[in-house]
Amino acid sequence: MSADARQAADPTQPETAGTVELDVRTLPHGGRHEVIFGHLNALGTGESFIIRNDHDPKPLRYQTESLWPGTFEWNYLETGPAVWRVEITRVD
Repeated sequence: MSADARQAADPTQPETAGTVELDVRTLPHGGRHEVIFGHLNALGTGESFIIRNDHDPKPLRYQTESLWPGTFEWNYLETGPAVWRVEITRVD
């Protein structure tokens, strides 16, 4: 994702070594997946972003794998108990 695309996706989110880190804890619970899906759609092959959440985002992962099988790889960077950080990379 280009710097312009990252800014257009959500200019308030910090970047970590060129990777957007999206803190979904600050988003309304009912709209989190929609925002994350927007970030997923903006990724090019090999690009990634990190989500920060207050619980394990397994339901999001299952939904993502159902909608886009084999498209994204999930790498847990932090696994609670208070914060989960997951890097999602587009692999197709």
